[in-house]
Amino acid sequence: MGQSPPDPVGEQVAALGARMLDRADELADGMTARIRAAVPIYTTGIVTHEQLRATSLANVEFIFRPIGRTSAVSSPQSRDNGRERARAGIPLTAVMAAYRVGARYLWDHLAATATEAAAPAEVVVRAAGEMWLVLDTFTHEMAEGYREEVTAQALDRQQQRSALVQAIVEGHLADTSLWEAAEILRLPARGPYAVLTAAVAEPGRSAVPDAAQRLSRAGIASAWGMTHDAEIGIAALPRPGDLDAVAAAFADGPGRVGVSPRYETLPESADALRLARVALRACTAARLVTVFERQPLAVAAAGTPDVMRRVARTTLEGLAGLPAADRALLLRTFGAWLDHRGSADATATVLHCHPNTVRYRLRRLEEYTGRSLADPRWVAELSLAYHVAEG
Repeated sequence: MGQSPPDPVGEQVAALGARMLDRADELADGMTARIRAAVPIYTTGIVTHEQLRATSLANVEFIFRPIGRTSAVSSPQSRDNGRERARAGIPLTAVMAAYRVGARYLWDHLAATATEAAAPAEVVVRAAGEMWLVLDTFTHEMAEGYREEVTAQALDRQQQRSALVQAIVEGHLADTSLWEAAEILRLPARGPYAVLTAAVAEPGRSAVPDAAQRLSRAGIASAWGMTHDAEIGIAALPRPGDLDAVAAAFADGPGRVGVSPRYETLPESADALRLARVALRACTAARLVTVFERQPLAVAAAGTPDVMRRVARTTLEGLAGLPAADRALLLRTFGAWLDHRGSADATATVLHCHPNTVRYRLRRLEEYTGRSLADPRWVAELSLAYHVAEG
């Protein structure tokens, strides 16, 4: 192999680096003192004087040992330092400030060393360029390490919260552990609570990715977890209108959400989850949220599917001979009539037809089913059958 061509400027830069290395301990002490004076968080004990000095010494050696010879392309030590600072809880802005203070300190001393050595301008310029390039390298590595650790911590917290929520709703925690879990999840020690559940399209994929944020915007604290088939949340509902706020938060999707009845103590969460799953089964394309306490007929229709389907077939068997489109039209009109408290005018508005058209369709429904809408008991039967058929 051939020898590298002579590089007299590089040799002089390396000589400046050697001078700086000869003073490495002195520079590490001064750099540590300068950082502690300029960035107050480094005087709180979160990072000890010894730890900061060790990092400062490592940086002096990392910068000046290769200067004039090779360029640093990575700095695993700086990446590790970034992770350590993130674990210590030091804000990234403070860490970056410390790096800037340290860089300026080292540059001042390199410039003074170059002046003492009467180094030519081209040597000073190259030394400055290489030093700042190395500083940029390990600052970038530090920031990447910091972000990696913050991301890992966030994932750990998310996994812990998910595991706690799952343990609560499955009834796997003792009473004393429940209160500790509530504290970790930032939920009150007592209710009222409600369990929410949303079906996931595939294991591990969130049904409503911003569920906690939606409730937070409504002033509702919640904690969420994931099982193989559902996303599950526990929400604290201390105010009278909170249950309605929950329904409003998820009314626009993207997923279907079932909401349990309110309950007072966390040990009741397992039963609440069962009821939330029933409410979830009652959701339809037209009603993405089913609140157990607000839609009892829909929930009843979803509670025992086999029996309810048989009841619905019996109740609506008079419609079986109609074309599918006619049958769907009559049921859709009846459903809108129910939603608008029996008002033909309001029903006509949402269906974009005349009130007399609504009345005509309802009379046809009465004729085919043999049930009068003037009889509350028959209205209840038809309502239940309608919810089963629509589910």
